[in-house]
Amino acid sequence: MKKITFLITVFLVAFCSSVFAEKLVLERNINNEIFCFYDKTWKKEQGTVKIYINEFTSTDGKEKFGWAYGIESNLINNSLENRENENSIHELFNETESSLMYYINDEKFYIGYVWTNGYTTEVLDSHVFYEFNKKDGYGLYFMLAYVDAVNMLLTGENKILHTEETDINGNNIYYSGESPDFSFYTGNFPDYCEYSAFRLKQGYTGYRTVKMRLLKLQHIEYDQKGNISNYYIGTSTEAGIKIANNLKKYGLWLVKKSPYGNLGEYLGKYNFNGGVIMCNWEKFIEYGYTQESLNEILKDNPDFGNQIIDYQEIIPKKIIN
Repeated sequence: MKKITFLITVFLVAFCSSVFAEKLVLERNINNEIFCFYDKTWKKEQGTVKIYINEFTSTDGKEKFGWAYGIESNLINNSLENRENENSIHELFNETESSLMYYINDEKFYIGYVWTNGYTTEVLDSHVFYEFNKKDGYGLYFMLAYVDAVNMLLTGENKILHTEETDINGNNIYYSGESPDFSFYTGNFPDYCEYSAFRLKQGYTGYRTVKMRLLKLQHIEYDQKGNISNYYIGTSTEAGIKIANNLKKYGLWLVKKSPYGNLGEYLGKYNFNGGVIMCNWEKFIEYGYTQESLNEILKDNPDFGNQIIDYQEIIPKKIIN
């Protein structure tokens, strides 16, 4: 009975998440082993990983948005207690809770987390999006979606510091304003309207306005007394270039702890001390002390962390029923 219920659930997830949407798949080969600091075990990924996406197009064809609804991964399959279903597509994100979504406008590819708290008509302006170029977008989205998927297994839904860089004083170099930079309305996407019509039959609210705050580059200079002498808020494009270059150069890592402050290693939902998922960091100064870069730490302590995934450019493939 449990097996039948599981199969019905998988079918409904796949059906409800893909009806009236263009179905895409992002796939690439991943071969690595990642050490889980919480239970002292190795998690192995070997072979092709597939991430399945719902994508919607605007009436004029100039805009798209979507999210990943499922994943096929050996690492996830091999970590399940129920091995009978190890070849299944496992649910990844959905609209009702926390969705790692993307939005494409012209040559810009935006990625952000959206908490809707149910089928509300407005996604609040507290959501921060990263701005990348379209050529890099699907490859970066794959990285973040994959790491989010394995995050539950590795750190127990720990915070992911995957784009955080700091200046020489240890301060975050990125900034997000208090008001949204722009918004898009899902009602302008006919295929989403069809999708939403299906959902409306289930008693949920229809179209939504998604308000987007963009991460921007900030630059702070200090005088000899430690006072701020120059403060500059740059653009979201500048921030996106630096973040993308950092992710493409170093990939994403699972490390024992954050290199600065108490940021993440104790914040897992249930796997405390499970480690921190983040990008490489450079040497910087915090509280007057010079902090080592990841490369320097690994020279003396090779078990400090493992790379989860690197970057590869990905061209989405259409799924034809």
